[in-house]
Amino acid sequence: MILKIIVHRLLWAVPILIGMSLLSFILMKASGGGIFEQMKLDPMTSKQLIHQYEHKYGLDKPLYAQYGKWLFNLCKGDLGYSFYFKAPVKEVIALRIKNTILLSFICIIIIWALALPLGTISAGRQNSIIAKSSSILSYITMCLPSFFLAFLLLAFAAHTGLLPTGSMVSISHNYMGPMEKFIDVLKHLAIPAFVISIPSAGALYRIVRSNVSKANSAPFSINARTRALPEEIVLTDYALKNSIQPLIVIFGYQIADILSGAALVEIVCNWPGLGSIMLTAVQAQDMHLVMASMMISGAMLIFGNLISDLLLLALDPRLREGML
Repeated sequence: MILKIIVHRLLWAVPILIGMSLLSFILMKASGGGIFEQMKLDPMTSKQLIHQYEHKYGLDKPLYAQYGKWLFNLCKGDLGYSFYFKAPVKEVIALRIKNTILLSFICIIIIWALALPLGTISAGRQNSIIAKSSSILSYITMCLPSFFLAFLLLAFAAHTGLLPTGSMVSISHNYMGPMEKFIDVLKHLAIPAFVISIPSAGALYRIVRSNVSKANSAPFSINARTRALPEEIVLTDYALKNSIQPLIVIFGYQIADILSGAALVEIVCNWPGLGSIMLTAVQAQDMHLVMASMMISGAMLIFGNLISDLLLLALDPRLREGML
């Protein structure tokens, strides 16, 4: 049954990803110009080379034939050629996607490690200092735009020298020991991960607190208290456990939010991920790279929703029929 659900989700992913690539293709063509117009201005690039590229990738044919050839090549595992980076799109993306995945993974850990325990504690002790201070901080972090927070932290890091202000590793990274390399990457991760995580953690905190508070006053929690169970047991084993389903649904959508937020933060913080590549590709009108980047971002979103569905299924097997 689980395999059937996975196959069903993957089959639905195909038209969604194709639609994203088609939309990217139409928008890029509608914007006018193109990468070849810029290449013609380069005296080092001959017209013969440009004609070879156009013929090889079908870019000298009608629009429907251009997209059809790209889609046909995609089915063979060929994402196209990046004329800006002068390398296959697959190689360009492979160099950066692991950095975006690393940043997103760290952010998800930070968000849930902060929001879940603080939201649960605040729901059980609503008049405590932890609850009041967490609520105030959540409001502040939700009101701060991520790019503005990034600028503030980058200015602080540049002034104090406590943290690096860009890139993923230091210049001397290759000469460091294993532990020093690990610490070096963590230092470079600190600002972009903080900028992405803190506003999202503030929003998730409020959702966790609201859901757990409702469950904590529900009849099953009241019944548990009548059996003289400790308040901590009621809060975690009854209130939190019965609030977890909507939180898992949020987890799937949160991956999309993190990826979209990461793209902007990567550009501001000079983190070498997919965000900076997508910006460069759009500016250079590097069509194949734009289309492939959009599809990969969509695939990561679909994967996040699939994970949330499987987690929901593990918690409540009765949902199987509704997922098909």
